[in-house]
Amino acid sequence: MARKTKQQALETRQHILDVAIRLFSQQGVSATSLAQIAQAAGVTRGAIYWHFK
Repeated sequence: MARKTKQQALETRQHILDVAIRLFSQQGVSATSLAQIAQAAGVTRGAIYWHFK
């Protein structure tokens, strides 16, 4: 599997943020899990940890 470019990584990070904000506003922060964000964003939980370490 090819590594992502820095630009692709930034776009993925922004996509995760956008999805998280949407879920937080729909469900509330305390009712939103990392697994829900990952599923809605189409990434793994590990990818979220990697982008926000």
